[in-house]
Amino acid sequence: GLICAVGSLDIEPGDEIITTPWTMCATATSILHWNAIPVFADIDPNTFCISAESIKEKISPRTKAVLAVDIFGQSANYEEIRAVIPSHVKIIADTAQSPGALRNGKYAGTLADIGGFSFNYHKHIHTGEGGVILTNDNVLAERCRLIRNHAEAIMEDRPEAPLNNMIGYNFRMGELEAAIAIQQLKKLKNITTKRTKSASLLTKLLERIDLLKTPYVDSTNTHVYYMYALILDKSI
Repeated sequence: GLICAVGSLDIEPGDEIITTPWTMCATATSILHWNAIPVFADIDPNTFCISAESIKEKISPRTKAVLAVDIFGQSANYEEIRAVIPSHVKIIADTAQSPGALRNGKYAGTLADIGGFSFNYHKHIHTGEGGVILTNDNVLAERCRLIRNHAEAIMEDRPEAPLNNMIGYNFRMGELEAAIAIQQLKKLKNITTKRTKSASLLTKLLERIDLLKTPYVDSTNTHVYYMYALILDKSI
């Protein structure tokens, strides 16, 4: 999914995409796949999501996009990210770990130009393997459809889309996986509600322990707790 998302932006060799090193390796390798350069920005020490302040320091004339990760279960601060990047720079949201999370009442994954969710077997909901890409940009959507299907431009009545740098693959999700995903999606809200309640109880029990810092939740976010990440203060 990330390979499709990056490829949809018409990335060329030598282009730079700012991203975070605090993530699974596929975030960075999806950039390398298109012969672009991952430029690592620092993270917010509270949310572990990419820091807009650090992004600002990494912008160069070659910067084409920012690939943010909604890590552990909550959204990155896309308002701050948009405020520090040039208008031509696109944003990709890797929301594999935060399906159903909200930021200012909007779902994580919908706050960027293009977002992606994972249905890998250990995510909130899963189909074994597979995922979903979201965008409201018709050109990006069409390029993603082509990349997932060997970049074969054989569909009728397709929207106008630039077809340069189109290298495609067999990234098609099978019908069985898609059928499972439809049913799994119906369970997502209940799953995230249970996780949030469990995390709230854990926080009440653990916050009395001085050497542990329980998960921070941005005031404009909800957290769906793919992981319950603790910080250990070894100085105490």
